[in-house]
Amino acid sequence: MTSRTVAVVGLGPRGLSVLERLAENARHDATEHLTVHLIDSHALGSGRVWRPEQSPELLMNTVASQVTLFTDDSVSCAGPIVPGPSLYEWARNAVHLAQLRTTAPHLEAEAAQLGPDDYPTRALYGRYLHWVLEHVSARLPATVHLVPRHTRVRAITRGPDGRLVLETSDSGRLTADQCVLALGHLPGALGARERGLRDFAARHGLRYHPMANPADADLRDIEPGEGVLVSGLGLNFFDYLALLTTGRGGRFVETGDGLKYLPSGAEPYLHAGSRRGIPYHARGHNQKGVTGRHLPRFLTPDVIAGLQERAANGGLDFDRDVWPAVCQEVEYVYYRALLEERARWESRSRADTDADAGEAYRPGLAAEDEFAADEALLAALAGDPADKERALAALGITADDHWDWEDVRTPYRDAAPVDHGAFSVWLLDHLAQDVRDAVGGNVRNPRKAALDALRDLRNEVRQVVDHGRILPHSHRDALDGHYTPLNAFVSIGPPARRIEELIALMKAGIVTIGGPGFTVEAHPDGHFTGHAPGLPGSRREARVLIEARLPPAGIAHTDDPLTGQLLTDGLARLHTLRHGDAVHTTGALEVTGPPYRVVDASGSPHPDLYAFGVPTEGVHWATAAGVRPGVDSVILGDADAVARAVLTALREPDGDRGRELTARA
Repeated sequence: MTSRTVAVVGLGPRGLSVLERLAENARHDATEHLTVHLIDSHALGSGRVWRPEQSPELLMNTVASQVTLFTDDSVSCAGPIVPGPSLYEWARNAVHLAQLRTTAPHLEAEAAQLGPDDYPTRALYGRYLHWVLEHVSARLPATVHLVPRHTRVRAITRGPDGRLVLETSDSGRLTADQCVLALGHLPGALGARERGLRDFAARHGLRYHPMANPADADLRDIEPGEGVLVSGLGLNFFDYLALLTTGRGGRFVETGDGLKYLPSGAEPYLHAGSRRGIPYHARGHNQKGVTGRHLPRFLTPDVIAGLQERAANGGLDFDRDVWPAVCQEVEYVYYRALLEERARWESRSRADTDADAGEAYRPGLAAEDEFAADEALLAALAGDPADKERALAALGITADDHWDWEDVRTPYRDAAPVDHGAFSVWLLDHLAQDVRDAVGGNVRNPRKAALDALRDLRNEVRQVVDHGRILPHSHRDALDGHYTPLNAFVSIGPPARRIEELIALMKAGIVTIGGPGFTVEAHPDGHFTGHAPGLPGSRREARVLIEARLPPAGIAHTDDPLTGQLLTDGLARLHTLRHGDAVHTTGALEVTGPPYRVVDASGSPHPDLYAFGVPTEGVHWATAAGVRPGVDSVILGDADAVARAVLTALREPDGDRGRELTARA
C-alpha cells in the first residue's frame, strides 16, 4: 500500500482525541504508512483556549477527577480501549510532578496540592493536554508519522488529483487524503449591535471589549478605580471578576463571617448584570466520586428509542415530548434527596435521644424504606397532577416543599424589591443560600442534587434532540431559547468559592449587580449606561463596557476565514431544519451522523472531510462539554468513529476513490 496523509485541523482536546484514536486504531490497521499533519495556530495539544501560559486566576468548572482524555470500559466504541490517567491522577503522579518542576514550575505547587474534587486552573489542564500529546507521540505505532504545523488553515480546496489541498496563513500548501476539522470555539464576528457599540466607543474615546474568551482580553486599558459595566453573569463574568481583582493583587481572607476582600487599589469598580439578573448557580460540592451520576428512571433507553422512532416519523416537539421526562427526572432526584435529608435529621435526633442506649446512628433511609419511597415517588411522578399531589402528601411532602421551576428561573419574583438597594440586600441573601446549598453537595442537598441531574442527563437529551429530531420552531424556541440557557444557568456554573468571592466583593463595594432585565446602552452624552428597568438606583455610567459572554457556538456568527471559505465555495453549508413551511437555521456546520462527514451545498456528504465539536452545535447539543471518565463519554465515541472512518477510507484503492469523486462531481 502507498503512504497516506491525514490532516487534523485544530489540536485542542477534540483534535487530540482524534489523534489518539487514529494512533490506537492504526496499531491494528493494514495501512502501511500514515502521515498525520497536526495543525493549530496555537500550542499543539491545548490549542488557544487551554494554553498553559494563561492566567492562573482562571479555573475549570469541572473537578479534577472528572477530567480525562482516555478511553475506559464504559466507552461505546469499536476501537481499542486504551486507559490513561485522569487530570487528577496525572497531577499527583511523582514523575509528572518532577516534569512540571522543570517544564512548568508555576504549576507544580497547584498539582502537588490538587484534590480529586478540587477545580484545577485551565493552565494546569493545558499542561495535562500537552502531556497527553507527548504520551501519544511516544507510543505511536511504527506506521504513523506526525508532522506538527503551527499555522492556520485559511482554505480547503480540491486538487487536480482529487485530494484535498489545505492553504495556510504562512503561505504554505499541503495535500491530504483525509481531513478532520476539530476547530473548537471560533472567533465571533461583530453583529450590528456590537459594531454600533464599538463605533460609538471609538467616536467618544471609550473602551469596548466585545465577546471573547476572557483569557484573550487585553484589560490593561482599565484604570484602577475606574467604573466598568459588565454585560453577562455567567462563567465569563466570574473570569473577569478574578482577572480584575485577585489578578490585580487583591486578596481574599477567611473570617468568622465568610470571606473578606482586601483590595490592592488597582481594581476597577464593576457594575454587572444580565437579562435574568442572577449569577449562574454554584456547582454543588462533588459527592458522586469519579463516575457517579443519576441513572434515568423516566428518560430510559426504551423511552429514548420510542422518541427516536417518533422523530423519524415527523419530528418531536421539545416541550411536549422531551421536557416532561426531564422534569420527572429532576423532581425524582429532588424528592428522593429531600426524603433522605429528613431521614438523616430524624436519625440524628434519635441518636441524640437514645445515646445512652448505645443505638447506632443510621444515616438516611433504611433499605425497606428506600424501596418503598422509590416506588411511591415513581408512581407519583408518572401519574396525573392530582394523583401526584396526593402521593407526595402521603410521603409527608407538603405544597411548601414542592419543586418549583419558576422559583429556579426567577427566585426574586416573590421578593419584589422596590429599588436597587433592596435588590442588593435580597441578592446577598440569595447568594449566601446558594453557597450553603452547594456545600450540602450534589447528592445530599435536594436542590443541588436536582440541578446536577441536568448535567447527568446530557447524553440522554442528546439522543433525542441531535440530528434534526426536534421540529424547527421547537428547536428555536424551546431547545435553544429556553432549555439550553436554563441548563447553563443551573448546572454548569462556577465553583461555590466563586460565589463566596462575589459576596465578599459586593460587601467591599467593588461589585454591584444591576438587577433583572439589565441592559446597556450608548448614551448620547458620550458614555455607556447600564440599568435594570423598574429598579430605581440601578443606573450606572461608565467609559468601559465588557461583554462577558462567549460568541455563539456554530459557524453562522464567526469571521473565521476557513469556515467562511467552505461556505462560499459550497464545500459546506449551514445546518437547516425544515418541516412543512417551517424553517430554522441552527447556525451549525452541517455534518452527517457518525462519522460526521461535512455536508456540502448540494446536500452530499464529503468522503474525506469530517468535523465535530463546537462548530457543529445545532446538529449536536452541548458540544462544549468535556470528557469525563467512566460515563461513556460521547466525545471519545465520536473521535473513535471519525478515526476509524478515516482509516477505512485510506484503505480504498485510488481508482475506487477517483470513481467516487467523479460521480459526486
